[in-house]
Amino acid sequence: MTKGFLKLISCGFIRKHTVLGKKTKDALYQLTDFYTLFHFQFLQKKRDEHYWTIQTDTPVRNTWCGLAFERVCFEHVNEIKYGLGISGVLTEVHSWFTKADKSSGIKGAQIDMVIVRNDRIINLCEMKYSISEYSYTGKDDESLRNKIAALKTVCKTRYSFHPVLVTTYGLKEGLYSGRIQAVIRMDDLFYRL
Repeated sequence: MTKGFLKLISCGFIRKHTVLGKKTKDALYQLTDFYTLFHFQFLQKKRDEHYWTIQTDTPVRNTWCGLAFERVCFEHVNEIKYGLGISGVLTEVHSWFTKADKSSGIKGAQIDMVIVRNDRIINLCEMKYSISEYSYTGKDDESLRNKIAALKTVCKTRYSFHPVLVTTYGLKEGLYSGRIQAVIRMDDLFYRL
């Protein structure tokens, strides 16, 4: 790793994510500077000067909002832990992914944030940007079950899993919403009582 790269990590432009169950050398690196991300997505290319303002409710802008929201969540891990009532519990925070492996029956899976707790519980935090309350669907539930199964198989853990939704405006009551054990809203990331 070059000195320049290490300096970018130390000053917060790049974040190093350790991946649960993998060695340090397999860490993921993520650009975290919000303005740089915005610049690359919307300003770098020669476009109309009003390009950003006409992107309301487009896939490009919604994707960017989702990625930016995920980065905000990683900047507020302590507030997420506080909202979960686990501020005093020793934890490790990771990201996690696995590729599909048909021979062992593992489907590819990715979890935004994994909080491994010293009390043998793993909080699986899914970050979902939404312009209103998030509707947790059957497709979301199937995806979550796949992620839990893959994580159990790959990491060979016997910890309990607590699904957590970190979202902008909360969770809409629905058929599958009871599967989520805790909801952290955007306000929780910025306001502690």
